Amino acid sequence: MAGPADQVSVAPASPRHDAHPVPVTRPRGRLDFLLPLPVAAAAGLGAGAASQTALAVTAAVVSAAVLVTRVERAALAVIGAGVFEGYLALISPWATDWLAAVLLVAWAIRRAQGPLHDQRLRAVALPVVALAGTILVAFVVHPNGAAGLQSCAKYAELAIVMLVLADVLCGPLAPRRAARLYVLACVAASLCGIVTAVLSERHRVAGPLENADTLAFFLVAALPLVGTVRTRAEQPVWRIWACFAVLLAAGVGTQSRAALVAVVAMILVAVLTGLLALRHAGALLAVVTTAAALVIAVLPLPIGQALTDPQRYSDTNIAQRNDMRLAAFEMTRASPVVGLGPGAFPLFHQDYRDDDDQYRARDLDTAYSTVLETSAELGLLGVLALYAVWMVPAAAARRRWLGDRARLTADVLLAFDGLLIASLLVSEPYVLPLWFMAAMTFALGRPGRVRRPIFGGGWVDRSSGQVVVRS
Repeated sequence: MAGPADQVSVAPASPRHDAHPVPVTRPRGRLDFLLPLPVAAAAGLGAGAASQTALAVTAAVVSAAVLVTRVERAALAVIGAGVFEGYLALISPWATDWLAAVLLVAWAIRRAQGPLHDQRLRAVALPVVALAGTILVAFVVHPNGAAGLQSCAKYAELAIVMLVLADVLCGPLAPRRAARLYVLACVAASLCGIVTAVLSERHRVAGPLENADTLAFFLVAALPLVGTVRTRAEQPVWRIWACFAVLLAAGVGTQSRAALVAVVAMILVAVLTGLLALRHAGALLAVVTTAAALVIAVLPLPIGQALTDPQRYSDTNIAQRNDMRLAAFEMTRASPVVGLGPGAFPLFHQDYRDDDDQYRARDLDTAYSTVLETSAELGLLGVLALYAVWMVPAAAARRRWLGDRARLTADVLLAFDGLLIASLLVSEPYVLPLWFMAAMTFALGRPGRVRRPIFGGGWVDRSSGQVVVRS
């Protein structure tokens, strides 16, 4: 058995006296390299450039210089920036797209040096190809101009990000580290949302995102992964409970029905799979129910009065959301195979709503269901292809979990199940969580280590090809 004391160390050769000394130059630090950037931004402001333009250019150059040489850092930046899209849009509306482009460039540079691992991306690549084909057919049959092109570009960006993340998570970036950063980003966004909700009139937690339901969609995936914030066993457990309390308070504060349904569903799945004891599940359900009741009690308007207030009613009543879902269903009936084209629902849903609908004046652009909105735009083939992109890697991870019962795999699958339930009640095909969870499930569902006798009984890690000596 090989240990640290058994390692052979080779002493460096003594230098030759007749050799010419080689001058040693101190490498420039990263701060020295980045220092001219704010100086250039200040010079631009002094020359009369717009402050937002100077800030956007400086942020773009700094992010590219810091991230493009380390693909794992670029991946973490994309994972953490998704929940702060609203804040980043204040700098530039293309901020998140820029980070995705930097990730792609960093991945291409790293792949030019050699493969990241010995796994094949077929399980995620083939469903993505099928989805791209259905989107292309739907766009050719029903081109919707700029809205259609924008929808196609967003699908392409998220699919590329998912493929790159799947490749990186199998190589240099550990899935636990990625999950930890995602949870911490959601905790920070939750704190921002709670503070702004206290100061706003409506008292609804939306955070750095425009839509509270979208923030709730992010938080649904963060709740099962909250245990990853504890990196070592000797660290205090209060960190987990503090993050869990912040996420739960923000999730209840979003007043999202889809998030509440998803949390209850995740608790039931956790009990059925043995991840959560029945008594703990009952206590958690009691906490969630009490928190929801408290939020309802302190709303600016009571529920009874909200039903008689037209503006409040148009914002919160289930009937209005059902009307949007019925419009998406009628659009699907009009073209069930390929839909009405990418980006069609915001453009044409008014034409498929009832004439006597009292809420026609309120023009919304969401169908309150990922399934129905996708079927309205891409048809039933598009729905099957989109959910195959997410569910095929998850199926492999579930098979792997049945064999090794790894805790991180169980938590990721639980988060994935919650997102799938929530996607039935909200339209979130263009946000990161489901795509990120698909990449995580692919990395966790890959084949495990292949044990081979390596002298002292070591084994080879198939995911990286590294020989690990068993201590």
